[in-house]
Amino acid sequence: MGPLDVRVAGLALVLFVAGCQSSGPPPARYAAAKPVDMTGDWEVDHGRSDNVQRQLNSLFRQLQQEIERRNRAAERGQTYSGPPLSSGRDLIALAEMADIITAPELLEVIQTENEIRLKRENSFALICVVDRPAPIVTSTPFGVEQCGWDGHQLFFDIALPDGLQIRHRITRSSLADSLVMQTAVYSPTVSQPFTVSKVYNRYDPSKAGYRCTQTLTRGTVCTTEAAESQ
Repeated sequence: MGPLDVRVAGLALVLFVAGCQSSGPPPARYAAAKPVDMTGDWEVDHGRSDNVQRQLNSLFRQLQQEIERRNRAAERGQTYSGPPLSSGRDLIALAEMADIITAPELLEVIQTENEIRLKRENSFALICVVDRPAPIVTSTPFGVEQCGWDGHQLFFDIALPDGLQIRHRITRSSLADSLVMQTAVYSPTVSQPFTVSKVYNRYDPSKAGYRCTQTLTRGTVCTTEAAESQ
């Protein structure tokens, strides 16, 4: 088990032990497959991608507003019905999990008629055999995975043993040469998923340049890359 796997397992345990509030993602219904060519090398576009810290701040504001509504109802002697509140600790843990899962800056997509493979920088590859209708169900070291084409979207749904669920949806943009990867992370202790959308632009890996990484703890950090010898 590598460092990434250890971090994911540890955060999954934190999110699981507090109890159950969410039943996970709704059952999926899949449209007839309309495969799209996603082959190539792709680099994240931070300007068009979601920022995890801003997503977390928005959820905290929603939580605070819900607490205030309940407090006002209690002061008036009224009964307030609603789903159980998620704790701030669980929201932070879910945000950290989403940050780890969506951290890869680079994607390499290798696609044939029968298989599509998403190689992600510093993470395990997402691989799907697409020679039959969705969903394709397989057991992996990380849990049970379902994948396939849902119309023109490629999807990967991963159910981890501790109740955490990850849903990836990858779409090829029709307006620009880019991929959009939407990731929703569901926890049994949080009433709604943490969703992050990343936009990836096509790039040439043989060219030198600079790379920027965006994290919860350090913000955006950019470094230069040395040119490869020809």
